[in-house]
Amino acid sequence: MEDVAYVPHIDLLLQALRINRDRLNSKSKVAIDARLLRALIQGVAAAAPFSEQFYLATYPDVAAAVATGDIADARRHFTDVGFLEGRFGPPPPVDEAFYTAKYEDVAQAIAQADVTSGADHYMRAGAAEGRLPSMALASVVEGWMAVLRDEARAP
Repeated sequence: MEDVAYVPHIDLLLQALRINRDRLNSKSKVAIDARLLRALIQGVAAAAPFSEQFYLATYPDVAAAVATGDIADARRHFTDVGFLEGRFGPPPPVDEAFYTAKYEDVAQAIAQADVTSGADHYMRAGAAEGRLPSMALASVVEGWMAVLRDEARAP
């Protein structure tokens, strides 16, 4: 049977979180069951862009496991495990000129051959540090970083 996209109704999610809509819009903190959090994160990963060619070329361990049949599907691996391990589904949208101009330490690391490119740095450390991969994504990344740092709340 083909996978069918499904997201539980908001009321079911809120019930599992033991909160109501008003509290969802407040600045209060909530505890969340780890299994629910994992399922929500996997749902995000399932909706994320994905390139099987990039994924298999970038992660030879996954490519080998797919080749031997230990992993049935690269996309499913990304959704179930890879995203949670910090792996990238598609090539990151790094604007090399922007990234190396904005982050002098990256330009220096490239000059010293510590990393091969801005994209290489971004995948190794920059994404986890919340660095901007491009000017085009600045508002999206900065919006997420504000929420993650608890500086702002979505309306």
